[in-house]
Amino acid sequence: MIFLVKNVRTFYIFKINNDFKTITKDKPYNLYLALDNIHSMNNKEVGLAYRLFNEICEPQDKLKINLSLFNQLKESDNYTKFQNRHLINDYYTSESSKLIVNKTYLKVKSTLNNPSFFELLKSFPNLFVIDFYSKDYFWLS
Repeated sequence: MIFLVKNVRTFYIFKINNDFKTITKDKPYNLYLALDNIHSMNNKEVGLAYRLFNEICEPQDKLKINLSLFNQLKESDNYTKFQNRHLINDYYTSESSKLIVNKTYLKVKSTLNNPSFFELLKSFPNLFVIDFYSKDYFWLS
């Protein structure tokens, strides 16, 4: 028996503070480099990584994001929610996406390069998306 496995992309979404958004709005590569460096720091540098991250990013409003996504998707047959996890499984578009809402970032795993969650999150300001594996990054809002 042969199983076909689609490539799954993992996106991390960070809420960037206003000062860093202003500085990096036109040069997102610099913001990507900063967050990638934090992401790749070893355990000995955890204190520095924590301080740098808190300088660049702001905490997510978990309740607001969860409620917004739920209210936008609750009528969809393709949508499921459990606690801070939102799932979209759409047979017609071949989308299988999961969004996890954390305090410091959102994590999206999807079979698509442009999951439905991206469009739903555009109303939230200063969101920056990174796929560390594919070295892909962009401003969502």
